[in-house]
Amino acid sequence: MLLRIIAEQEEPVGAGFLADMLQSNGNCTMSEATIGRHLRKFEKQGFLKSEKYDGRSRGRIITGQGRARLKELAAERRQAKAMLDTMEIFNDGFGEQLHNVLVTREIIEPEVAALAAQNATQENIDAIRKIVEQTAQLTEKGESMAATDAPFHIEIAKASGNPVLEAVMKMIRTDRDYSPEIESIINASSLNNPSDHMSIYKAIAEHDAEKARQIMKQHIHNLIVKSSRYQGTK
Repeated sequence: MLLRIIAEQEEPVGAGFLADMLQSNGNCTMSEATIGRHLRKFEKQGFLKSEKYDGRSRGRIITGQGRARLKELAAERRQAKAMLDTMEIFNDGFGEQLHNVLVTREIIEPEVAALAAQNATQENIDAIRKIVEQTAQLTEKGESMAATDAPFHIEIAKASGNPVLEAVMKMIRTDRDYSPEIESIINASSLNNPSDHMSIYKAIAEHDAEKARQIMKQHIHNLIVKSSRYQGTK
């Protein structure tokens, strides 16, 4: 909490300022001496550094290493929340339906991706790339990318050139979109789970049907494996 408050300030801050901030925000109460000990510890760890003026200490500012630590802490909080959310999904009885949806997608979507690689126009490729870039931006900010998942897969179905497959994909993804639940499962299983969307996009952009098919199949199979760990089925 102290690191976050310091990161939000434009000027160096000291223990007295932080004590007042904590008290006014109603978060907790810490004495200046206690805060000072924490600040010294953070400075030794490289998370903070002192700013001086006329040879006197003015306060501390966060370092690049400190900002990196804040991102790690935020990721750990997201993982903990995702773990609770995932358990709630299966406690509420959605787990079996989610599993069935993923199995259905594993059958259909690899072929959809292969057809997209064969038939995608430049307009289709640009549309898929735009969604992938939006996903990357959200991920970089530490925000949810769930809202971009269904559009990504539906856009691939559109690129396949088969309107029936496109209609089927829209039905699967819009009848009950499990993107938020899937994201929770991914986040709960790993802090640094890489997205396959970029790899799938590249295969389609390169018109490599077999590569697109294999990456999509593995992508969805991984989701099935991760969801099964919570559902208790294999």
